Amino acid sequence: MKRIIINADDFGLSRSVNEGIIKAHRDGVLTSATLMANTPGFDQAVALAKENPRLGVGLHLNIVRGRPVSRPDMVSSLLEADGRFPGRASVVMRRLFLGRMNKAEFERELRAQVEKALAAGVRLSHFDSEKNLHVLPPFLKLALKLGRDYGINKVRFVREFRFSSAPGQSLKGAFLSLSCAGMKGRLRRAGLVITDRFYGISYSGRLTAAAIDRILSREEDGSAEIMVHPGFVDQGLLDLEATVGPYYINKYREAELAALLDGRLKETVRRRGIRLITFHEL
Repeated sequence: MKRIIINADDFGLSRSVNEGIIKAHRDGVLTSATLMANTPGFDQAVALAKENPRLGVGLHLNIVRGRPVSRPDMVSSLLEADGRFPGRASVVMRRLFLGRMNKAEFERELRAQVEKALAAGVRLSHFDSEKNLHVLPPFLKLALKLGRDYGINKVRFVREFRFSSAPGQSLKGAFLSLSCAGMKGRLRRAGLVITDRFYGISYSGRLTAAAIDRILSREEDGSAEIMVHPGFVDQGLLDLEATVGPYYINKYREAELAALLDGRLKETVRRRGIRLITFHEL
């Protein structure tokens, strides 16, 4: 059986992103979203998730953007002088690999994000992360630990070796895929459930209805995740960049939303015998 999860990142970022995600779910082919616990749209996203129980909701672990859920003085090694996360994945990666991020503080913040979502009544389906940093070994090891502690046994697994018109995105996808490949055995031994295939990084900014249709049309038996970033773009979202850092994907969110609403995709799903699922059903 062909089983596909179409997952929107950034649920909880802002009102306009939340509304776009819900529209893509109600009227399009979106099945899943990952919730950000430390961004302004969190409460609205939780309410919308409860109004739409068929939407799977995971947690978008985030130590890249915004302010922490924990008290700043309790996680100071993760933050800049202004009390915010760095806003750039490269800075976080450097701190991780150079050992400049206090491990106890790192765990404290991620645990606080999980517990905030659970306390709000969200039944979490899986973990992924801002900029997909959870696939890096130090981060993934902690995600494994949190999964055991909170009974969450699914995680995004990046495996995308694909040339695209954006060489930087292709290289990023390959790097993250290699990192995942190196941890695959450990994930399996830990009982983590992952998809067979993944799409999204090399398609970033180019995920049209035609591109999604091509993915769906060539899918084989097994499971896959398609990562998307739909949303409406308003001034509130653009203003948010001043505090959480710039979002390259903002200029493409409405185009991705339109793609997910394209009626041809539902026809392809029906014709190809695809079952659209959430991580709960993986």
